[in-house]
Amino acid sequence: MSDVAQQLPAPLQEPEVTPPRIRSGSSVWIWALALAALAVAGAVVALRLAALQRELRAVQQRSEEVSALHASDVAERQSLQERMDSTVRRTEQLEQQLTLLAGRDTAADAELRRLREEHVLTEVDELLTLAGSQLQVVRDPNAAIAALASADARLARVPRSQFFALREALGRDIERLRKVPVVDVTGSAIRLDRLVQGVDSWHFLADPTRRLAAAPAPKPRSEAAPPARFGWIGTELGDTLRELVRIRTAEAPDSLLLTPEQHPLVREHLRMRLMMARQAILMRNQVLVRADLGDSMAIINRYFDTSDPLVGAAVTQLKALTTAAIDAPMPTLDDSLGALRAARPTTP
Repeated sequence: MSDVAQQLPAPLQEPEVTPPRIRSGSSVWIWALALAALAVAGAVVALRLAALQRELRAVQQRSEEVSALHASDVAERQSLQERMDSTVRRTEQLEQQLTLLAGRDTAADAELRRLREEHVLTEVDELLTLAGSQLQVVRDPNAAIAALASADARLARVPRSQFFALREALGRDIERLRKVPVVDVTGSAIRLDRLVQGVDSWHFLADPTRRLAAAPAPKPRSEAAPPARFGWIGTELGDTLRELVRIRTAEAPDSLLLTPEQHPLVREHLRMRLMMARQAILMRNQVLVRADLGDSMAIINRYFDTSDPLVGAAVTQLKALTTAAIDAPMPTLDDSLGALRAARPTTP
């Protein structure tokens, strides 16, 4: 029987059919790998979202602490202003009393002069304390200059030779304070407010609606080499593919995995960082300002498209605010305090 099969011509033999098991098996593996990759990507995104939520809670807690510190500073400044107002009222009352006493009896002129000098020195002491508080707590040289100028005006009302050295010391301290560099804290806070308002208009790296920058224009045909026969077909195909496919480099590939639902969370996190930097600027805390601005620039460079003109301008402003000095050293009032101690009469 086998001899007969061997003698049959080739067209009458049955062709061998290979089972398509290998191809179906490879398809199953491909689908399995694809599902595994999607599961890993989903796990990475879930872990990143949980980390961002924890960091957002920490930032909110820190913002509450900064707000409490700012509220305490405002309360202290109000207390200082109330002390100054009470001092002014007490001065007016004492001046009225001194005027009444001066008109009653000329024999008590010496005592009245002594009381008035003591009162003026007490008032100058209060104003110097207020000026020192303005320098150390509020770090406002203009308010300190106003307090020292008010003290000098009080001394000018009592022309005594023992007050000349004190007035000279006040003048030197005023000139020293006028040379202190002025820090535009309000302007820096306003710039951060504008950045906070513009966060919603910035584009993400993972934004599918964001169009990439235009590709460089090809060389003019007059400058390029003359194409060969039918070479223009390849040139046209190359230009078309170059317009369809763009390649860009991302420093953090996981930033491209952000879903549109996660975009508001990242924007809110960035907005909180900028607001904390604003609070630190108002507190004149250089360390906190640089830390918060550095975190803000790290978030922008990681998740946002820096080729966007708005994002690029924001990064430039943040760099300028980081390098700006908001905590200039304040001079002391040691000369005026020493002259005040020397001007006080010695008690036997």
